[in-house]
Amino acid sequence: MYRILSKQMIFVGFGWLVVGLFSLAYSLPNISSVELRASSIPGVAWLLLNALLWNPVWRWFWRKFPILGKLIFPDLNGRWRVELASNWPRQQQLLDAAASKSVVVDMRQCSSDQLAPLTPVVLEAEITQTWWSFEMKMWNPKANTPIDRSDTISVDPFPKKGLLAPGICYFYKQVNATDNVSDDNEFYGAARLEYDGSKDQLSGLAWTARMWRRAMNTAGPVTFKRLKP
Repeated sequence: MYRILSKQMIFVGFGWLVVGLFSLAYSLPNISSVELRASSIPGVAWLLLNALLWNPVWRWFWRKFPILGKLIFPDLNGRWRVELASNWPRQQQLLDAAASKSVVVDMRQCSSDQLAPLTPVVLEAEITQTWWSFEMKMWNPKANTPIDRSDTISVDPFPKKGLLAPGICYFYKQVNATDNVSDDNEFYGAARLEYDGSKDQLSGLAWTARMWRRAMNTAGPVTFKRLKP
């Protein structure tokens, strides 16, 4: 999660921590018998910083002071219900129209009610977020679709900036329980999700390189809703 902070902010923050420890070192002999040597201050600063950024510690502060989730970045740790709507039925609609002599579909100009409905898919995900890493795993608990699992390759958080909400971009490899000429059993995809603090959910768009050689790429809206622990 450190990637949401600028290098300047990181160095300035660490610098002020060192300055504060130097001030404490010069003040301690006057108020107690404890002595803090100047040569040990950089090491103490590093240990203190790591202690503050330890997951149980910073997550406690985030719960105690919710404003930190708005000013810095929300705590996304935990299990999530993932609701995905795939445009695969519209790919199928195009294929059927291409093979038919009577059915005509122009995706560029037809009204929305002429489009095939998106296929809803429900998955589960677990996000593990620390200051040093950001990981996510996703799976299909009901095994009621060809989707077997999604192996996340990278997750990149982005902070709130102006009217832009905070969120994540992630790149993943999807594995399907299919292996035939009409479908790929492994392919890559990506998603961009924004976080809504009032609803405690992530939402955005996901897209894949599924069957891209045959112009059958899939995409659709996706929403992450947090599951109660």
